[in-house]
Amino acid sequence: MDQQPPFEADLAEPEREEVLAQVAEQLISIRTRLGYDVEIAAKRAKIDPQRLAEAEDAETALSEDELQRLADEYGVGVTAFFGGRTTPVQYLFGA
Repeated sequence: MDQQPPFEADLAEPEREEVLAQVAEQLISIRTRLGYDVEIAAKRAKIDPQRLAEAEDAETALSEDELQRLADEYGVGVTAFFGGRTTPVQYLFGA
C-alpha cells in the first residue's frame, strides 16, 4: 500500500513549531546579513511588513509565493530558509 504525504492533521504541533523556528532564524539571519530592516525587506519583496515580522517571530508561515519573492530579493534559493532542504509540507500547508 502506497503511503500518502502527511496532511496538516497528521503533523505533530512540536514539529511545525520547530520548522517555524528554523525558518524564522534563517529569515532574520539572511535579512540582517544584507543590512535590511523588516520594513525595507518587506517593501522590496512586496510582502506585508506585519506578516514578515510574524514569520520572523515564528508565529506564522509565509506562502510559497512570499518565500519566493523574499528569496529573489535576497539572492538565495527558497531552500535557504529551510537549511538547504526542500520546503517541508507542514510549513506551507498548516504551520
